[in-house]
Amino acid sequence: MTKVIVDGLGSMGSSLAEQLESNNYYVVGIDDNPSTTQIALSENVVNEIGHLDAETVKDADLIILCTPVSVIIKQINTLKQLHLNPDTIIMDIGSTKGEILQAAAGLNNFIGGHPMIGTERKGIVGRDKNMFKGTPFFLIGDDSLAAKVEKLLAPLGSDFQQLSAKEHDNLTAAISALPHLVAYALTDSVDKMLPENKLNWQNRVAGGFSDTTRIAKSNPSLWTDIIMSNKQQILEGLDDMINTLSDYRHDLENGDTESLNKKISKAQEIRKKVGESKNG
Repeated sequence: MTKVIVDGLGSMGSSLAEQLESNNYYVVGIDDNPSTTQIALSENVVNEIGHLDAETVKDADLIILCTPVSVIIKQINTLKQLHLNPDTIIMDIGSTKGEILQAAAGLNNFIGGHPMIGTERKGIVGRDKNMFKGTPFFLIGDDSLAAKVEKLLAPLGSDFQQLSAKEHDNLTAAISALPHLVAYALTDSVDKMLPENKLNWQNRVAGGFSDTTRIAKSNPSLWTDIIMSNKQQILEGLDDMINTLSDYRHDLENGDTESLNKKISKAQEIRKKVGESKNG
């Protein structure tokens, strides 16, 4: 029986664990929250609870690190001290890859991973074992290792795709981190325009605000960690965003309806070509 260790039983880690467990994998869960591990055992998310130690990992086929980037790096350093089976594969599902792959240098059979799951659900109670189905799952590493991971994680039903670490971090900075920052900033900006719920704005919003800022409900600690771990690429994206907003502001200030309409129309055409997320 295939043995998989899932370290970090938040919404994605527990969803992944539950899907594998339901497909007859032997899943060992690791989490430092007692209430989380209790739910994981009682609701058959995992088969047992373990620890990131030599006894737990000695016969694992796959170890998946499902914690924030800063914690993943610490876990990698712990794994380097353990006597792992040479056939054990180690992967993470962190949202950035540069720092993680640098930390993993010298660790045999390590591959980076990142499922593109759009969800603000938090914790094991927000899990959905089908959340990976049909969604892009990036793999960053050796081709032969990627093929093994695709086979091991086939029950997820993901669309596995290979990228380099640089390609991954540039892409996710643009299509994931920047939108989150914009959603947080827009919410903050509206609150500054209408402080202390002036005009009862929080109960009067329509689809425009709700749709644009939905991801601002995402875990602040998690996204602070993600953003800081990919700082340079995100700074470049923010500079582009600021310049773009300045161009829009210039048209508005100068009453240039034609120029503003061209910008909005171009953005609309681009947006029509963008695929919709399958996960919220």
